[in-house]
Amino acid sequence: MTDLMGSTAHELLAQVLARYGSIDVFIARLHALLDTPTVERPAAVVPAAGGRHRLAEPAGTVRMTKGTPPRPSG
Repeated sequence: MTDLMGSTAHELLAQVLARYGSIDVFIARLHALLDTPTVERPAAVVPAAGGRHRLAEPAGTVRMTKGTPPRPSG
């Protein structure tokens, strides 16, 4: 283990011991956090297409039809 790695590990250990008092209390806290049930949110509902909130086409666009494309002017 290098000095940098040892220093970082010692800092982590010092912070855990300062906050929780022992490694066992810290591990118990982690297990408690992992064992709590996950809150499931309802899925987003996609509105039906064509409603009044449908996005409009940008101004200046020309809709293409199944016919021949428009000829360039000029």
